Amino acid sequence: MLLPTLLSHRSRAQASGPLPGLNLGGWLVLEKWMTPSIFTGTEATNEYELWQTTTGPGHITHHRDTFITEADIRWIAGAGIQLLRVPIGYWALEDQPPYQNCRQHLDWLLEVAQRHGLRVLLCLHAAPGAQNANDHSGSGQPGTTGWFTKDNQQRTTFALQQLAERYGNHPALWGIELLNEPLVHGLRRSWQFWHWSRTTKKLLAKTLPPHVRIVISDAYNPAWWSGKFGRNCVLDIHHYHCFAPTDQAATDMAHHRAKLAGSHISYAAYARQQPIIIGEWSTTLPQHLMSDEIARTFCAEQLAAFTSAEAWFFWSYKTESPDSWNFRHLYTQGYFTGILPRSSLPDSDQ
Repeated sequence: MLLPTLLSHRSRAQASGPLPGLNLGGWLVLEKWMTPSIFTGTEATNEYELWQTTTGPGHITHHRDTFITEADIRWIAGAGIQLLRVPIGYWALEDQPPYQNCRQHLDWLLEVAQRHGLRVLLCLHAAPGAQNANDHSGSGQPGTTGWFTKDNQQRTTFALQQLAERYGNHPALWGIELLNEPLVHGLRRSWQFWHWSRTTKKLLAKTLPPHVRIVISDAYNPAWWSGKFGRNCVLDIHHYHCFAPTDQAATDMAHHRAKLAGSHISYAAYARQQPIIIGEWSTTLPQHLMSDEIARTFCAEQLAAFTSAEAWFFWSYKTESPDSWNFRHLYTQGYFTGILPRSSLPDSDQ
């Protein structure tokens, strides 16, 4: 039942172009570089540490209440966005000390998204033990990856099952992503990730309606993982031009445009094996190449490479700085003119 549904969605997406989406990054899973003000007056470097400070819980609660409001959702819908990818932690529905749940905020988001015609992809960004070495992956110990134990994998599956049971039949739910950017090295961990993903996908499929997508990360290696999870799921590919050593070393845009041309071809090939999304991308380039003119042009060039995807999700909706990671800022600067409509936004928001 799920396979024809997903493939028919993919066919429609390819006929009309990818659905435009945004990540609500830095909201329910904190990233200090995005919202440094929340950490003011503390020595905390990540959310795990911040929860354990005297003022941290109050700062986090206030941030959850104010960073994304109905006015933001209204603005997003008015900008022509159709999907929201929402990073959450394994504590989303139940407290996992020191983390406190954000259940009421997720409940609220699904309702408000539905009211404004948006749909939601819930993405488990932070897993027990941490599935990657980043400061937002859940452990509070950046640089370590402890997710690859049977206990942590079982806890992760349980958290995902809870999400499926609570939100699976909500009209605004577009999909559930099993795990964000797992760091998978070597055959043993590759087998563990494959086995866990396949098993968890089958469990969630028993609860979720056929139209709700089950999304699996490419684990930084789409060429290897494409096709390995079955055609009845969606592969999430993250598309960046600012992190890899070869990108940093490039002295002009020729390297980035050649890489982009290759991505366009590769994405079409991957999409023939299963539906794909571009779960994260931005206009950011290595600092020595960044300029408004280059970033503006490269934004449109990247979007042209995503035509095989079912959807794309810009990282991120907003940060505290008006920078190349801040969609709202870029939109008001005209980066998406001709791609997304502007007329539906109130004059004061344009």
